[in-house]
Amino acid sequence: MAEFKDLKLEDMLGPLEEELEFYFSSFLGASYPSIYRKELCWKPPTDVYETESDFVVILELAQMKAEEVAITFQEGILFIRGIRKAIPPTERRRYHKMEINYGPFERRIAVPGDVDVENLSAIYEQGFLKIRLPKKRIPPAESVDIEIE
Repeated sequence: MAEFKDLKLEDMLGPLEEELEFYFSSFLGASYPSIYRKELCWKPPTDVYETESDFVVILELAQMKAEEVAITFQEGILFIRGIRKAIPPTERRRYHKMEINYGPFERRIAVPGDVDVENLSAIYEQGFLKIRLPKKRIPPAESVDIEIE
């Protein structure tokens, strides 16, 4: 019992909150409000759309380098992770508004179809990361005669 004494409510709810937020955004198109836990990661603005041939994901990642981002596709889920490092100020500052997020981020996006994993691609230009996930082409089934017994 002693190992649970130091556990905080926000520590226990963190993983559950993350899962709920992921499912709300992936399947219902809505955001699940984070009530109990502090945000450990920021979430870059993201667009996800589908064309006739591809699923496309675009993330706004200004002030980052491509090597600071990792992309993984596993079991129908696209994972994008990285860390945006703050540039240390050279002069003393007094902020009036501060909306730019720094530090680690992670986005998980459920892809709603089969993907051709051999031809995934990503490019990073002018602060935007664009990931293309080509749809898997399923050849039409050949005609097969079925005999009645």
